[in-house]
Amino acid sequence: MVMLAGIGFGGCTLAQAAGQAAATGLGSWTEAQSLRELPAGIQALLGVGLGADGIADRGEDFNTSDVRADNMPTRRFALAVVHGDTAMVAVEQGGRAYAVNAVEFRQAGVVWDAVRCAPLNELPRRGTELVDAFTGRHAGHSGSCQGYGVHSLQPAPAVLSTTPVAVRPRPGA
Repeated sequence: MVMLAGIGFGGCTLAQAAGQAAATGLGSWTEAQSLRELPAGIQALLGVGLGADGIADRGEDFNTSDVRADNMPTRRFALAVVHGDTAMVAVEQGGRAYAVNAVEFRQAGVVWDAVRCAPLNELPRRGTELVDAFTGRHAGHSGSCQGYGVHSLQPAPAVLSTTPVAVRPRPGA
């Protein structure tokens, strides 16, 4: 498991585009289909480039068993949505019991940090399914996300609104 505190590296084209959408009143989330589309601070928290201790990108091979072999990560990126200073990321977790988890990240200044986590019943196919993991009666829990492959030292923010959200597909999708 990768143990990292909030890491700064704020700039990312996708995050900036989502911030611009919020500024124009669209209020929509933008889907990310690859780790490369996430802000660098979130990539660092997830362990991009750390081999067996890191995370594979969507569609890449990852170790689904609990036996460590071939320097292959046991986690794989599934889908993310970004809106301004908030991102939600779905991650597959291999091991004794395969699981799909969602992690909510928030940015304060240039520092991103994991603030809430939630188990998912299945891989989300659309961004709205991912956002739903943090709204309604099964909302993610606040506090440490250690069991989800990231570590947070920040207190959790207020719960997101339960109003329906619009998720824009990424350009070219």
